[in-house]
Amino acid sequence: MFVLRLASIMVLARLLIPEHFGLIGMVTALTVFIERFEDLGLGDAVVQRTELTHEQVSTLFWLNIGICFFIAIVVAVCAKAVAWFYNDQRLIWITVALASNFVFSGLSIQHQALIRRRMRFDHFALIKIISTVLSLGIAIILAWQGFGYWALVWKEISRSLTVTVLAWLFCPWRPGLPVRNAGVKSMLKFGGNVTGYNILYYLSNNLDSILLGKFFGAVPVGLYSRARQLAAIPMGPLLEPMQYVSLPALSALQNDHVQYRNYFEKMLAILCFLYMPIIVYIGIYSHPIVYIALGSQWMNTVPIFRLLAFSAFASPIVVMLGLIMISTGQSRRYFFWGLFTSLSTIIAFVVGIRWGAIGLAASWSVSTMANLIFSLFFVFKGSPVGIVSTLKSIYKPAIASIGMGIVLLQTYNLISSFHVALQMALSILLGIGIYFIVWVLFPGGYKKMVEFASYPLSALKRKRVSAPNEII
Repeated sequence: MFVLRLASIMVLARLLIPEHFGLIGMVTALTVFIERFEDLGLGDAVVQRTELTHEQVSTLFWLNIGICFFIAIVVAVCAKAVAWFYNDQRLIWITVALASNFVFSGLSIQHQALIRRRMRFDHFALIKIISTVLSLGIAIILAWQGFGYWALVWKEISRSLTVTVLAWLFCPWRPGLPVRNAGVKSMLKFGGNVTGYNILYYLSNNLDSILLGKFFGAVPVGLYSRARQLAAIPMGPLLEPMQYVSLPALSALQNDHVQYRNYFEKMLAILCFLYMPIIVYIGIYSHPIVYIALGSQWMNTVPIFRLLAFSAFASPIVVMLGLIMISTGQSRRYFFWGLFTSLSTIIAFVVGIRWGAIGLAASWSVSTMANLIFSLFFVFKGSPVGIVSTLKSIYKPAIASIGMGIVLLQTYNLISSFHVALQMALSILLGIGIYFIVWVLFPGGYKKMVEFASYPLSALKRKRVSAPNEII
């Protein structure tokens, strides 16, 4: 997925102009808000539930279908309002076309949830990869043929359709008729709180694009959206799999506090070990990265990209802390946690929009640190995980990454005199070497690195064990 996403950015950025990405970004910034309602958190409810019946999943399936069909109609009807809001009539048919994605999502929500619940991550990965390859191929062909922003529209539609088809192929479960007294009331309550959080999360993650599009137009949105997508690429291959794998695993361990704590702390330590040095590196070497990934015509995104990259240093930690509340069924606390973190981010955006895209990118760093401090005091109360042990999982990779960053900054002028490809090669080798040296200097650092390396190797040798309480 990392390779495919990077290829998507590199190829499409050279076939299309910033305005095309800006048009899609202006619409999706609004439609993504509606997406928060499409599953009502019922996918996570199915994964988190310790006991589950066929009748319950069937009832939730038809509920999702009804909601998503209704949302698709509402979005299509509101197309003219979207065009009026941005004062661009091209957005009418873009909005209508993207409304079809909700129909496809409704058909696949429960099937994807069951795949995750059964821990068939091989199937889940294939769905992601195949749908991305197919949709990217369609987008490249259409962009090459001069379809402009419609290449991006059909990229999204084809991806959603492919995900739905593959989810039905990989998941053998088929829905029955809905049952009135299926026992889904508690799941609806759980899903309602998760949906409330998702809505707040949307506002705090998309208000920046909405404000930028409203006050500055499509071109700044295009530059900003490319910078955000490029900055998010290193996190996708690390954070998304961790979330998909950890929720069903932590949910299964929610009654065993010792195993739960050990699993979470190791998971967080591995995540920080991998992503923290990457974030520091791309923040320092943002100029050659943007040049290679997007091309010379996108160099105005460099300062935006650099600020967004540094803001991501702590944001994955905040996201992973949310898994504690979901997996232990604390959906109400999860909602109130999202209320604070979202409000702090929204306030930062309202202040930062004065300085345009640069101000919004800087706002991410301020709000992320505020949310991390609050989360460390709020999330652990009444949970199997402790704040002290969690900080012990974080501080070593954080110090090693900062030490690596200091060395890279000191050598930046020397290395930047070489060709851009040689710059990247030398800086990556230097960064890796310094990072590992700092780790070895820690007491038990070498042993910990060997332990981290052993996890993927041992995982390859294990046979799949079916998750308990499967309904299929």
